[in-house]
Amino acid sequence: MNRKKFIAIHTYHSDETKGQFWAGTKGLERTDTEWRDMYIFDKCQCTAVWVGSEDFFFCQWEAETEEEIHNTLAEMGADDYIFTALYEIDMHIDTNNLTGKNPYGGIEYLDSGSS
Repeated sequence: MNRKKFIAIHTYHSDETKGQFWAGTKGLERTDTEWRDMYIFDKCQCTAVWVGSEDFFFCQWEAETEEEIHNTLAEMGADDYIFTALYEIDMHIDTNNLTGKNPYGGIEYLDSGSS
């Protein structure tokens, strides 16, 4: 299985669905490890999330195809609250988890000759 990384941009259907989506989470006592375990699925996994108070939030997913992520979100019922746009990630640098490896290798369009 060769999973790709995707960034998901989620936006709410409305202010009402935003409230419904997050209902019950304010007093929730769940660790980040428990959160991770909830987002491991057969065909995909959510590996990171960034949430602010605005109309968008962002997730990083791993899957073989975009469709696997969209199908999982639909099965979870998330489509009742959010719209999702997915973009494949060619390069990911996380300064909290540096590897010392060259992050530019294998990205074909970087060598496309445009200067």
